[in-house]
Amino acid sequence: MSLNASYSFREGWIGLRRARLASVVTISTVALTLFLLSSMLLMTINIHRIIDTFKKKMSIEIFMDSSQTAAQIMELENRLLRTPGVQEAVFISKEKALEKFREEFGEDPLALLGENPLPPSFQITLKPQYRTPARAEEAVHWISQLEGVDEVVYHGRLFKTVDRWSRTILLVDFCLLLLVLVSTLLLVANTLRLTLLVQSKNIKIMRLVGATQWFIRMPYIIQGVIEGGLGGTLSALILWIVLKGVLLRFPVVLHGVLTVLGMPILLGVFLGFFGSLIGLKRFLRT
Repeated sequence: MSLNASYSFREGWIGLRRARLASVVTISTVALTLFLLSSMLLMTINIHRIIDTFKKKMSIEIFMDSSQTAAQIMELENRLLRTPGVQEAVFISKEKALEKFREEFGEDPLALLGENPLPPSFQITLKPQYRTPARAEEAVHWISQLEGVDEVVYHGRLFKTVDRWSRTILLVDFCLLLLVLVSTLLLVANTLRLTLLVQSKNIKIMRLVGATQWFIRMPYIIQGVIEGGLGGTLSALILWIVLKGVLLRFPVVLHGVLTVLGMPILLGVFLGFFGSLIGLKRFLRT
């Protein structure tokens, strides 16, 4: 390691002690904001996974007349599979529909009515690009025009509600991320300016003896990176402890945990670096 690098790292650590209170406040605030952000992102990842699973299971049911022959049913199945947006068409016979009804409701229509009143049907699964309300309604329109289709059942209102909430969650996440990034950048920049004010005499002396701008800046950039990295590490540790406690109480499967635990550390370093650059630019300009 070169002399300049050794000096920069040493001065960066010393800078933490020079503005001890400000550094503690910065590290704590970075840890708190990144913990809140990480928790929100982890929750969002799992909510969207649930929403995606729901969309995959969201199907369209097509009911046919009971008088349809086997050849007519096969022909309708072929037409369905050629319809835009249709990924899969599963035929459910009258007998299978009756068996499913018994399992779900615990009642036997055959015993009550003396005959099976349930019609044969197809359960349609849409292609991924058609799993939005607008595209799904297009597919429903095309399917309803097919010969042999008696009734189309599509829970459009529920689908629209789920889609609207998923977009709202994404918007909230984006706004929260932007708020955290800006506030943390300004926090690191202002903390570094306090340290620079204390060291203003030394900086003037270094300028007088011909020190380059980067030689002057590097210790303070390293200080900002250390503060951001420590704050990010602390937030990841707090999140890990909280998750351990939650999972012990509620043993559920959470996705994206490793990604979310690593994100605060990298983001903290990023914020510390650019926050330092902003603070240095403002200070050295004046």
